[in-house]
Amino acid sequence: MKINNMNVLEKVQGFVRPPEENLLGISLSYQDVYALNSLIRRWNINGKTDPYGETIRKAIDERHVLKEVTLSKTGRHINQGTVWLEKDVRKALLKEANKLGLEPADYIRGIIYSLNQKLAHEEVAERERQNQRRHDDRKIPVQITLDKELREKLYNRFEKELKDKELRKNVNRKTSPKNGTTVEDRMLQEVLNNHLLEYLNK
Repeated sequence: MKINNMNVLEKVQGFVRPPEENLLGISLSYQDVYALNSLIRRWNINGKTDPYGETIRKAIDERHVLKEVTLSKTGRHINQGTVWLEKDVRKALLKEANKLGLEPADYIRGIIYSLNQKLAHEEVAERERQNQRRHDDRKIPVQITLDKELREKLYNRFEKELKDKELRKNVNRKTSPKNGTTVEDRMLQEVLNNHLLEYLNK
């Protein structure tokens, strides 16, 4: 018969804990809670029964993506609580904290803070990339004013192109500006734009 003796104690980092006790004490300051709430929003963990506990556990699972853990001055730790962890995760966390010479709670707070900062920097970098992409892909509209005489000359010059049925369909599909222009005017505009692009691409 297998006997699980729950009375056997293990000593971890100077503290005596029951071997099957999966709770870790953690105290948070207002700044820590702010970082934790930011992770909840970023990971969309709202609506869960225990969003704080789930976020802390997810942060602990994600700790391996961090190249470094930053311990910040987080002020008074006024939010006392515990977080439930799987036994193997708890043991690994305690071992890592012990190796780094940190209290488990300090290590967890460092993970929360560092992950939040990492994700914040990634979001800023992504916004900068998108802004740069929009800047690089921007289009410069070119407008020219044609008087009646020049317009008639261009109609005669591009007479064949302006009879193109596909061109007329494309123009009709676009929203017509309310400035008195005719379909023929907009067709001429398309033709001139095409010729300008051909010229610039040479």
